[in-house]
Amino acid sequence: MNVLKLKKNLRRNILQGNPWVYQDAISSHQNIKSSTLCKVNDMKNDFLGWGVYSPNSPLALRMISLEKSPPNKDFFKKKIIKAWALREGLRTEANNAYRFINGEGDLLPGVICDIYASVAVLQFDGADMSEYWDACWIAEWVLKNTNATTVYFKPRHDMKSAPKTWGDELPDLVEIMESGSRFYVDIVNGQKTGFFLDQRENRSYIKNISKDKLVANLFSYSGGFSICAGLGGAKRVTSVDIAGGALELANKNWALNNLKTESHRAECADVFDWLTKNKNKYDIVICDPPSLAKSEKQKDQAVKKYVEAFSLAARSVKENGHLVLSSCSSHISFEDFKNIADQALSKARLRGQILKVSGQGPDHPYTHACEHLRYLKFMDIVVYK
Repeated sequence: MNVLKLKKNLRRNILQGNPWVYQDAISSHQNIKSSTLCKVNDMKNDFLGWGVYSPNSPLALRMISLEKSPPNKDFFKKKIIKAWALREGLRTEANNAYRFINGEGDLLPGVICDIYASVAVLQFDGADMSEYWDACWIAEWVLKNTNATTVYFKPRHDMKSAPKTWGDELPDLVEIMESGSRFYVDIVNGQKTGFFLDQRENRSYIKNISKDKLVANLFSYSGGFSICAGLGGAKRVTSVDIAGGALELANKNWALNNLKTESHRAECADVFDWLTKNKNKYDIVICDPPSLAKSEKQKDQAVKKYVEAFSLAARSVKENGHLVLSSCSSHISFEDFKNIADQALSKARLRGQILKVSGQGPDHPYTHACEHLRYLKFMDIVVYK
């Protein structure tokens, strides 16, 4: 068994639930060539727990267990059963899509499993974690113990692994129900696992404030916020995204919910260009860009891009209208996000009242000792001069 010794005093952090140890905190790691389970000792060489060591990643060690014995299939089965039980309240007639396993947040580092009706999508956080976890064993558990009849392993875009399917054949589009709204999900070609389940509660909020409103949904993807605005009684919704395929799916989702065709306009454009040229004003402008900071090194540049996008969006909001902002970057904290919103309003020469601040839904839990896992930020600001 490989043994790792830490050279930084991280014992308290790890015991409190922070599972991450970076390469510079490890004093010795023997000659480990691939991701493997290791016994972990603290800087005094006292036993601390068990973790998966990844020799080729700056995030070198992810703690798995603090028990004396090494984790086995029964250990992991208990974690999976606990994760399943935590989602019991989400499994209703009106909702059949949710995140079942949220990696470190469910004490199963690097494992993502999303449920879309009868399809489960399995994903690992990088090649190192894919090397460690047994996808077949997880898939078989899901098929045996949930309502899923298909499990699809979807490698991340930066991985060389091939996709794989267990159970029934994967359909081209999966129809889901989310809090009464209906969506088609393109699992193979869609972003992440196919849909942004973490915004569920925020989409419901948009539904509640959209009656008789003119709404612009920027970086709209497949129209999640757009459809909810339409179902909330919006007068007209404009969806803007640079991906034509995503907008086609947004139109399909609009029709799936029996909304009037003339009440939705899909515009394929670069959002920054669209905002610069746009002369219209809206009661609600939703600006939810993709992650602009994928590493700490990109943070400063990302902040500038967020400020630019949000300030341009603010100028398209009517007096006393809603500027709805969101960021999914874990490298942008809630404090950073508030500062970005402040800068954006200042640049647009506007003031604001904050009506709502929220984050990811309850199926995306995070450990209290690892703030990076609290990645999603959402804010509704009423703007005025």
